[in-house]
Amino acid sequence: MKPEVNQILKVYLGADESGGYEPLYRDERMRKAFPDSHRQMMALIARYLGEDREPDRTAGDLLQQAARFEATLRQRFPELDAIVVRALANRWHFEWSR
Repeated sequence: MKPEVNQILKVYLGADESGGYEPLYRDERMRKAFPDSHRQMMALIARYLGEDREPDRTAGDLLQQAARFEATLRQRFPELDAIVVRALANRWHFEWSR
């Protein structure tokens, strides 16, 4: 059975049940979960991981912008479940808050 995109993204993002994001050990998680196909799995999720936008430093704090980014992801990718969308938004927030 082929893994479903939500499952693959949850592994990559280290998503917990509330959509938390774990930036460490992504590659290790992918290799462990998909030992023979992790490259193919990465190719399947590349379009979702490529979603980004520059934060607007004049349009509210980064948490508010992350919530708007999450809403945009929900509309753009209706096939993604709520946990994955939240984890992607948390990933965005993490990357831009550094």
